[in-house]
Amino acid sequence: LATDGARLDVAGLQALLGDDDALVEYGVIDDELFACVVTRSDVMLRRHLAPWTEVTAAIRTARFQIETMRYGIGAVDRHLDLLTGRARIAMIRLHDLIWKPLSLLLAGRTNVLVVPHEQLGAIQFAALHDGAHHLAHSLSLTIVPSARIALHGLTHSPVACEQAVVLGESSRLPHAAEEARAVAALFANATILADADADAPSLRAFSPHADVLHLACHGEFRSDNPMFSALHLADGPFTVQDAESLQLRQGIVVLSACETGVAAYSRGDEMIGLVRAFMLAGAARVVASMWPVDDAVTVKFMTAFYASLRSGKQPSRALRDAQLQLMATYPHPFHWAAFTLYGGW
Repeated sequence: LATDGARLDVAGLQALLGDDDALVEYGVIDDELFACVVTRSDVMLRRHLAPWTEVTAAIRTARFQIETMRYGIGAVDRHLDLLTGRARIAMIRLHDLIWKPLSLLLAGRTNVLVVPHEQLGAIQFAALHDGAHHLAHSLSLTIVPSARIALHGLTHSPVACEQAVVLGESSRLPHAAEEARAVAALFANATILADADADAPSLRAFSPHADVLHLACHGEFRSDNPMFSALHLADGPFTVQDAESLQLRQGIVVLSACETGVAAYSRGDEMIGLVRAFMLAGAARVVASMWPVDDAVTVKFMTAFYASLRSGKQPSRALRDAQLQLMATYPHPFHWAAFTLYGGW
């Protein structure tokens, strides 16, 4: 549970878990994928889940099926049922390798924190399929970069969602300003930074006052140097280093942009990317995308997410509500499963 050599307070972590909660942390030794499952009463090790080479091949297949939808619904509309079926087969395969072996250890749990290992961070666990249903139908899932950050997240709940700062930059993401206005309309107290006002000085000035910071803009992951991954604002790239320098409230940051959740991994599985940067800046929870998203569908997704959040539900349940609502109309995981919650419930 603490791969960087520092000691983790396991008992403290367990004390913060409810009877319906669990944490799953994956690891690899040689070619063996294993997992440690932590509940309120037990710490359980499950060895030999699957060969890691087989898992990484299944991840590549699943990502390929997701990427088939990159160019939007219209481009592949007549093949949508076929593509959705292929995506389901890929998610069933992954489920059988990485989740099914843990099913008895997780029986009765409805909230699960997942610490992925390397390439596992590139998949959406909510989209895993058991042959009958996606995990999103029965579980609220949250990704945490490490067990230590899980402990931090469980002791740092988001503040009440009253004041929203909503940024929308449309030069690269056509529906961003529309999305910003739709999101702002859900809050009684909201500041909109749209188009020319969606710049770095405005973000720095208004973000410290936000309970919810929603950023609708183009995002870019730099695999050559993740520290230069950036959100593209009206005045240029806003990098990981820029994000780390913000002074945020203990609220929720929503990165409604393409591939904002993609990250590189260092020792200890600590993510290097925009998600980690906003958490270091003070955010209690971050919602980010794992692949390029359809901006028109995203407007619908975010409207559903915030409606649930504003009704008093915790972020993990609000995200799940939005996933299930979108799934009914857009069954391919590309559309409903792009966004993941990081940090805690």
